[in-house]
Amino acid sequence: MQPAISGKRFEVGFHVLNQWLCLRQNGKTLLPFFEDNLIENIAIYGMGALGERLYCELKGSKVLVKYGIDRMAASKAGTELKLYHSDESNIPDSDAIVVTPVQDYWEIVRILERKTGAAIVSLADVIDYCIDRERG
Repeated sequence: MQPAISGKRFEVGFHVLNQWLCLRQNGKTLLPFFEDNLIENIAIYGMGALGERLYCELKGSKVLVKYGIDRMAASKAGTELKLYHSDESNIPDSDAIVVTPVQDYWEIVRILERKTGAAIVSLADVIDYCIDRERG
């Protein structure tokens, strides 16, 4: 799903947001992705608008959001979610890390793979899974 060419990031970003809004409009959430894949806890990489929405959607659900990772972690201090800077060498374990940024997705994956053994998925992949599941 994630584009190899950064020029497609706006198109992919719009697609992600549109698909997520369609799910929400139909009264659906992103929980089936995590439940079907036996993911009990996650970290969210990118605590901008999409990361915050994902956190809000999962808050209080069966899926525990353990922490967030963001390059602007220091400026977001005081939030209820523990945040780690993206440059930190050690990040806690989680079942999966959901990457919300579309731009530089593959570079983010390469960086995270050196820091964790957790599954790394894009928000776009989570949303597409839930859309496909709804369609049957």
